[in-house]
Amino acid sequence: MTLSASTTKALIINCVKSRQHKALLRLLNCRNKNVHQIHCDVRVANYYKFVRKSKDAEKGEKILSHSYLNQLLKNCKSVREQLEVFDSYAKFTDEDISFRQSVCQNIEKIFKPYFPECSVCLTGSSFSGLGLRGCDIDISLQFSTDETDQNDASTKEYKSIYLKDVKAGTVSASDLSALPPKRASHLLQNVLVDSGYNKEARVLPGRCPILSFAYENTTCDLAVNNISAFQGSSLMLLCGKLDDRIAPLYRFVSYWAKHHKICGGPLKLKSYALFLLVVYFLQTRNPPILSSVHHILDKTEFIEKGNCWSYDICKYLGNFENSKNSQSIEELLREFFFFYAEFDYTNVICPLTSQLKKACEMFSKSDSEDDKFLVSAISIEDPLDLNWNVTCGVSWKYSRHFKKDLHLMHNVYQNEQLWKPCVNNWGLMLLLEDYHELKSYKK
Repeated sequence: MTLSASTTKALIINCVKSRQHKALLRLLNCRNKNVHQIHCDVRVANYYKFVRKSKDAEKGEKILSHSYLNQLLKNCKSVREQLEVFDSYAKFTDEDISFRQSVCQNIEKIFKPYFPECSVCLTGSSFSGLGLRGCDIDISLQFSTDETDQNDASTKEYKSIYLKDVKAGTVSASDLSALPPKRASHLLQNVLVDSGYNKEARVLPGRCPILSFAYENTTCDLAVNNISAFQGSSLMLLCGKLDDRIAPLYRFVSYWAKHHKICGGPLKLKSYALFLLVVYFLQTRNPPILSSVHHILDKTEFIEKGNCWSYDICKYLGNFENSKNSQSIEELLREFFFFYAEFDYTNVICPLTSQLKKACEMFSKSDSEDDKFLVSAISIEDPLDLNWNVTCGVSWKYSRHFKKDLHLMHNVYQNEQLWKPCVNNWGLMLLLEDYHELKSYKK
């Protein structure tokens, strides 16, 4: 039996929309070459529903000026000085940190009349301090309720919650907790409207749906009780304090990836994925700069207390010894690009153990469909959730783009003359050149 193109398309759409097909959706027709195998997973499918952030959010403050940064870098006398100048310009100032905390408090005031038990906390780079000035503000709405109320929430019916008619004080923490994550985000979207907040807000699908909106010309990404984001942010915060080289190295790699449009946005690498790439790279230095994440967490009581929003992972800093590795940041940056330009991406990166695994090792017949690790063109195992590939939502196009840019960086580093101060672009400026300029540099 041969299916027409229109019939095939309709079947695919129906299969993807069906809740009964949670794991793999395959449509095969050996007799029709126009019909290809479809591989989709509900944990990944949401990444491919392209939803733009609100127009107001897209306008966001463009605090970092690339042209001004270029001028600062050109006036430096060494690559070491360039890295120092870059980090001084790109990292959060005290005013930036204060502003983000005030935004968090003001957003909390908007939701308090509706959810008296709620609090709003920073997550992501705003919490860890590793972000770039002007980056999005990641926040999470959570509740301080007793254990009994938390348990009762799972059994409550949510059909009494009307998403189109939310009145202050009518929705409890238990009611919101009983909702599926995406529906809870839509509820919060309507709360913003009902409260008189006129900025456009949109729910962005994904593993953890977020409500994206602009507040004082800054993009805010709000999730509900996103404990996994808090845990990942705590890990980032601790790692950034374990060694003074980690934060500036990560910030430049993050800026480089965003400048070349391979980080941020649908189908692209996420900042957390870049962070784990930096972590694994530092674990592989000789001697290592970071130990395995398992070793780090074992010294911080993370397993016992990591689910508590008041958990302070940095109070365990005294349990760690300084690394014996004395490499400079500029040496590490060069090695980072060489390391991943020559990396075998058929392996899965596992920062938890600071080891690699073959893709076949990640599969088990005993795993349920929701617990299977999804191998992709770039695979990074989340050290805090071993079933999750943090890059499974990255499209083949951007995975290829990332690998190609790494090879271009490798070529630029091969020419030592390009790393000496001169009238034209040199040093870090070369790493931030556009694609066509980078291709012109020979080994």
